[in-house]
Amino acid sequence: MHVHELVETATSDAPPPRYTVDDIVAAGRTVQRRRRTAWTVASAAVAVTGVVAAIGIGLPGTVARPPAGELPAADASPAATASPLAPAASWDFPADPFTYVFQRFDAGKLHVQDPIVVSRAYQIAALHIDGLVTNDHAVDAATVMRPYAGDRGLYAYLTVYRPGAFDAHRFAGNRLAIDGHQAVEQEGPSYGENLRRALAWEYTDNAWAVAETFAEPSQVSAADLRGLVGGLRPSVPTPARVPFSVGYLPAGYHAAEIGQHAFASLNGVASAGDGNYGGAIFAAPALPTTGLTEPYGGPEGDDPPGSFQILVLPSNRSNQSLRDGEQPHSQPRCGNGFCTAWTSDGRTTIQVASGGRLPDAEMVKILNGIKLADVTDDRTWPPATTALRAG
Repeated sequence: MHVHELVETATSDAPPPRYTVDDIVAAGRTVQRRRRTAWTVASAAVAVTGVVAAIGIGLPGTVARPPAGELPAADASPAATASPLAPAASWDFPADPFTYVFQRFDAGKLHVQDPIVVSRAYQIAALHIDGLVTNDHAVDAATVMRPYAGDRGLYAYLTVYRPGAFDAHRFAGNRLAIDGHQAVEQEGPSYGENLRRALAWEYTDNAWAVAETFAEPSQVSAADLRGLVGGLRPSVPTPARVPFSVGYLPAGYHAAEIGQHAFASLNGVASAGDGNYGGAIFAAPALPTTGLTEPYGGPEGDDPPGSFQILVLPSNRSNQSLRDGEQPHSQPRCGNGFCTAWTSDGRTTIQVASGGRLPDAEMVKILNGIKLADVTDDRTWPPATTALRAG
């Protein structure tokens, strides 16, 4: 979904947008900043709070409210708030692809965060660098535009692919060896004053990791990225969890990618500090798990072919709001390729968005089948593999 489509979706049947498309595009200094800003405006999301509370129409549900104004910590990681990831002696890739196999680590001035997005082919973590304001800096709750970081801004992430998923032959660039690992460096293109740098390396047999940064050339060097090679280590595999489970999926659809304390895809990584609860992308047919050179949807976070997604977030982060007299448990509101519902207290929103690929009736059935765990306590969240399988 591109910038103009995201804005159209966000503002359809909703309060007037705070910013125009031109404002959003002008606010970004890289393609990635334009993408994540538009998504922040467009995430007309529907979040739900409750202890496994049904969203079915007319069902009030039981809502467990956190203390006034309290939300989960924006930087809460799947590992930190559930069971801590521990070091492992060697790389272990369980049959369940929605499993984290590495944890946060430091490499000089570079700091890889815990992974928060995982698909059937890879998992993604935000990358921070000393002295730079990162892409996932939390937005002010009173605004929809995240603060502009100026010359000290950074957009960066690390993607760790499962064995056989990444096609190194299609990743063109300078080929070299780093600490005994075959690697490929890319430089360019530039977006204004920011330069894209990327480093791919084979971290274990037939399995590759890719670090990408968008910053001024003097702020991140090729040597900085090479330091990541020795820092990436396996952890004890830990199942990814989501704050909801599904009861209905259209025929042929299967979970492709999830976000924990984030939306799925690079959109989720870019807005990791926003306090969103979780999300998932479903696709039919299944998305490829081999031959990849970038995450699904690419750096712009486009919708994968044949996909729809579920988003769960605090209502105060959404551009959709209840109308005067509208009750949270009333019929979901649909328009422009998405349907939205609220928990009985109106504090959490869930959205099903398909960009017109599914009829409204199907999206409402998906919403009606969703059950939420306590969004404020990820210890109650079910493993993604079982939660996202209907039936």
